[in-house]
Amino acid sequence: MASDIESAYSRFQALETEIKAALDEEPNEADTRLKALDRLLFEVFGWSHEAVFAEPHTESGYIDYLLTVGERRNAKVIEAKKAGLLEPATRSKEVTYVSLSGPVVKPLMAGIRQALGYATEKGVAAACVTDGRTWLFFQASRTDGRPPLEGKGILFPNFQSISENFGRFAELIGARSVLDRRHLAHLKDAEGLTVGDAEQQFFAFDPAEARMKVRDPLAHDASLLFSQFFSRLSDEQDREMLRDCFVETGESRKADLELQKIIQKVLNNISSINTEHGGALQAELERTMASRKSETVLLIGNKGSGKSTFIDRFFNQILPLRVREKCVLARIDLGEYHGDPQRIVSWAILKLRETLEAGVCAHAPPHYEDLQGIFFNEYQRWMNGSRKPLYEKDKDEFKIQFGAHMESRRESQPDEYVRLLLDWSTRGQGKLPCLVFDNTDQFPIEVQDAVYQLAHSLESAAPVFNVVPITDRTVWRLSKAGALQSYAATSFYLPVPDAKEIISRRVTFLKGKLKAEPKAAKAYFSSKGFHVEVNNLQMLAEAVEKVFVENDFVSGLIGRLGNFDIRRMLKLAERIFLSPEIKIDDIIRSKFGGPSVTTDKFRTHRALIKGEYDRFSETENEFVSNIFYTDPRRPASPLLSYYVLWVLRQRMNSVRNDSVEARHWLVADLCEFFEACGVAEELVLRCVRRLYERRLVEALDPNVKELGMADKIAIKDSGSAHIELIMVSTVYIEQMALSSGLNEMSTRDEIRRRAVIRNNTGFIELRDIFIRYLLKIDAGRLTIPENQSYAQIGEARRNIRALTSTDRPQRHHGRGQHARKSRDFDRPGTAGAR
Repeated sequence: MASDIESAYSRFQALETEIKAALDEEPNEADTRLKALDRLLFEVFGWSHEAVFAEPHTESGYIDYLLTVGERRNAKVIEAKKAGLLEPATRSKEVTYVSLSGPVVKPLMAGIRQALGYATEKGVAAACVTDGRTWLFFQASRTDGRPPLEGKGILFPNFQSISENFGRFAELIGARSVLDRRHLAHLKDAEGLTVGDAEQQFFAFDPAEARMKVRDPLAHDASLLFSQFFSRLSDEQDREMLRDCFVETGESRKADLELQKIIQKVLNNISSINTEHGGALQAELERTMASRKSETVLLIGNKGSGKSTFIDRFFNQILPLRVREKCVLARIDLGEYHGDPQRIVSWAILKLRETLEAGVCAHAPPHYEDLQGIFFNEYQRWMNGSRKPLYEKDKDEFKIQFGAHMESRRESQPDEYVRLLLDWSTRGQGKLPCLVFDNTDQFPIEVQDAVYQLAHSLESAAPVFNVVPITDRTVWRLSKAGALQSYAATSFYLPVPDAKEIISRRVTFLKGKLKAEPKAAKAYFSSKGFHVEVNNLQMLAEAVEKVFVENDFVSGLIGRLGNFDIRRMLKLAERIFLSPEIKIDDIIRSKFGGPSVTTDKFRTHRALIKGEYDRFSETENEFVSNIFYTDPRRPASPLLSYYVLWVLRQRMNSVRNDSVEARHWLVADLCEFFEACGVAEELVLRCVRRLYERRLVEALDPNVKELGMADKIAIKDSGSAHIELIMVSTVYIEQMALSSGLNEMSTRDEIRRRAVIRNNTGFIELRDIFIRYLLKIDAGRLTIPENQSYAQIGEARRNIRALTSTDRPQRHHGRGQHARKSRDFDRPGTAGAR
């Protein structure tokens, strides 16, 4: 937010002299608004014209400015007066808190009453009265039983006070601040409502002091194995492996919610590609060649769903040779560009020039004869037109001049030259240019739109087959405003396979290499950086299979926590496999006569939650979050995040139709929902922002960087997986008990004492102490209204209470062995920890 205010201040400084000069002329009210207020609102503080309504009618009259946020929710009333009309009864030049019924603001009282009337009719919480120089901000509606005129306001008595206190002024009127309701926090400060509620927190075992544990002897080799064959997805690493390990599937086991957005909001006719044969894409390509009409295909999938690998595999393996030979493939990877985003189109054209030349020309770099064919029409025009005398007199000089002309055109007009290359490919060689624009998603929407327009603009040069791999997030953005609305495209959905299939395919690939002729296998692995025996790799591959392929519960959890993103799922698998908790040595020994070892849920959860460390630490674990975290500076209920996820999941489950938008909840409404529970909206907003940063919830608008009150959110698969961990994972509860900040030293000490007891009783007591603490703090900070609308919150709280042995003793009946296994769990400070 500081950068937003700094940017606004720079804009303010640029306009300050002009605005002050305009106000010094003491213009009438209309000119004051035009020359001062409009410029401040729109040019300095970032309000869009769509969000500001001038002169909307009410029963009391016409509002000068009605500021709205989100879906046109009324946020602030501004009552404007003629410059110089509002002179507060004070000589102070400092920003001050003033009573709305006091003598200082008596000259402003008529405007205050007008603004209060408008605000009441529009349901607005805050208002402002200004003549451009003097600004008074105040609460226009209250819920504490006090009349608004008995409250206080914030007075900026002159223009100089704005400049000297710009940060506070910006948070009272800036678009983003009003959206996040930070302006209301300032107004409450004016009335002395700020309470220092920060708390001191104590940790049984501070997660900031987490230390890495010693790896098993084979961990280094295992790390290399995962790096080469399981975690890497970049084409530059091993394209053969990526193509061979691509999972052929016509549909995903778990359709991602983001896909549904695309289906409903934009494309309506998305069809699944048969990834085994690529027939649908092949048919589109052949139709393009036959009709001589350009086509654009959108290949839609999650980020990390294997779109780039699919394209590489399609053009190199799936497409029949007879068709492949008629194609000129030009793949432009925009992920390689690291310059000014606004120049990416120019860069893409230069890359197209380079790539198309390699595919179209017979020589590299192009020979004179290649260029002559590309510029054939101009060659003919020179030879028979204006340069005909030179051609007939001195053919060598003619060729020299035309050569210079071609090189000049190639260098100075690359866009035109690319179009000539496309035309020569089809007209001169009978081939179809297949243009792939990959990895645009990391750029701003304006850049993505420009690249998409570039792809379509090339269709005018020659029949081309454009392939644009794109995420549903990008499609959603471009569907709102951009080229996607203007151009036709055939769209295909590339589904995401589950983690088990992904890892299984890689194990199969690895085993295939190992079973090949020994020298060839050794050469292959040596080229990948392996300095171990092939037999060791065979054992590691079997260990991977033992952990992931033979245990559905592992791959299922990986999929949900990774939000079904292939890259994240493989990183999760690597985290689990490399954790000392898995004990790779034991698994490998079991293959060669050692004791049988099974990978149970407890061992997997320990590996997942702790990784290579001696305790859980959120800073080193991007996949698992502490749902019970409370910010010591502004503590909320430790169950607030859990409640938010719970109600979002219920909302998703309650939607009976396919409306993706209906599954998303406006943050402002969510704050209002919890406000009835006594939770300040600031705390709810902090909570959902943290969940968003941790990828447990998603925004309907994927372009959002930081959630605001006007954004809509829904739970993601990872959020649902965390609810599952709370309900079924004893390891998760235990680790959160050990690593959560507690505001009671006595509770911290009780948990510490139980942590060193290595039996089932110790764990049950530790868990019960933690759960009872959570419920006690929750009861003091969050009240559940006796209303049917809040029945789900009551159910969520009861489910937490049921985790204790006293409320649900049968929970561990018959599971003593599993509970005891959860105690085989290294904790810092535990005597005899392994």
